[in-house]
Amino acid sequence: MKKLILLILLGIIAVGCSKDNGGPTNLGDSSISSFSFTAAGNGSLSKTATGTIGELGNNHVIFITVEEGADLTSLRPSFTVARNTVVTYNGSPVTENSTPIDFSERVELTVTAENGSSRVYNVLCKHGREEVDKYVYNFMFQFDIPGVSVAVNKDEELVYSYGYGFADLEAKEKTTADHLFRLGSVSKQQTSLCIMTLVEEGRLNLSDHVFGEGGILEEEFGTEMAENAKKVTIQNLLEHTSGWTSDDVDPMFTSDSNYDGKPLEEIIAYVLANVKQTYYPGAEYSYYNLGFGMLGKVIEKVTGKDFESYLREDVLSKAGVTEIYVGGDRSHKRENECVYYSQDGMNGYGNDMEMIKAAGGIIASAPALMKLMAHIDYGTKVPDILKKETLDLMYTPSKAYDHYGLGWRLNHTVFDNWASYHSGNLAGTAAIWMRGYNGVSATVLCNSRSYLEIPGNDGGSFDDYLFTLLEDIEARF
Repeated sequence: MKKLILLILLGIIAVGCSKDNGGPTNLGDSSISSFSFTAAGNGSLSKTATGTIGELGNNHVIFITVEEGADLTSLRPSFTVARNTVVTYNGSPVTENSTPIDFSERVELTVTAENGSSRVYNVLCKHGREEVDKYVYNFMFQFDIPGVSVAVNKDEELVYSYGYGFADLEAKEKTTADHLFRLGSVSKQQTSLCIMTLVEEGRLNLSDHVFGEGGILEEEFGTEMAENAKKVTIQNLLEHTSGWTSDDVDPMFTSDSNYDGKPLEEIIAYVLANVKQTYYPGAEYSYYNLGFGMLGKVIEKVTGKDFESYLREDVLSKAGVTEIYVGGDRSHKRENECVYYSQDGMNGYGNDMEMIKAAGGIIASAPALMKLMAHIDYGTKVPDILKKETLDLMYTPSKAYDHYGLGWRLNHTVFDNWASYHSGNLAGTAAIWMRGYNGVSATVLCNSRSYLEIPGNDGGSFDDYLFTLLEDIEARF
């Protein structure tokens, strides 16, 4: 009986490892059904690395991760294709486990079927941990995300940092760890850090009023407004408890003619004059992007600097962080910034990044975010840029809502290891970062986003899967 089982297993292995299993041949089949770098065929590998195959846009892509230290410049691929199908690289045939190829950069493999039809595969190989990267690869293919950057801190040290896919799909530019991505609402934590720095320096109080007589922005917006508008404090804006809501119209992200294309100052003035607060300030939580636009104006008024200059020169510099900026449109793309790809009819370049800067207009690299996180996490290896008492204020939930503090989401209902976190959402952009109670922090940045809802028992939104991806990654460290 044992001998029979062994023979069956050997037969299965033989079929799985062969180039063709001897079944019917589709003369037009130019696909690669499996791809790997075997340990037997590659002396620099101690274990076989298996590729993940899928499509990004109209491109056939193979992602594959090999162990650290492996020689990417001379790897011999193994693959499964249909009978009488030829695989070539730079016009020359590729023989399984025999043809060495430099996979340190993107490699194009052409697969030509028996009837002459062909397909090109872009192979993107990287060092790393396959058990981590498989989650990223599957997420990218599921939601058609061209480029992703991931960074992980453990005990305040950067322990994992890689780019995946394409920073520029048309140019086939590989994403690196240092590419800049739009952050969306992860920008709000940068604004919070500016405010908390000013509070710590005694230049602001959380209880300071923003509008009306004696308000910080009295000179800019006058005193003619509803009484409740005059009661809005810095803390209210940080906590999203100003009383204004975006239930009908979000003033910073709308095609409404009262707001669209207007400078931030005009938008704020219109709201003060025309939009009634739904709640008394401090009474209820309602996520309100314009509140952080207002905070951006406060920072500029108190410091006498533009928002980006104060953020970079007076806050981030304390942490030695440089790769964080205010973003721009496509014509102002920074040299190491990725391209953004919108889906579902959205416009990835439709937002005025200067106008939304304090609420959603920041760009950053994933390692820069992790470097910053190490300076605001209560850790002892890396000095924090804010005092413990200030961090306590920032990370304390509001009285109105137990899941939001001063610019940070708190008390996740599922991922109870997350001490603080936030995600970001713009057309063509998805971002998330978290700080864990166990000393692990992580971030995932994407240059596209989907609005697809997954049907069935495993259903959920793109954001649900993004949160789960971050949890799957940080749980491996």
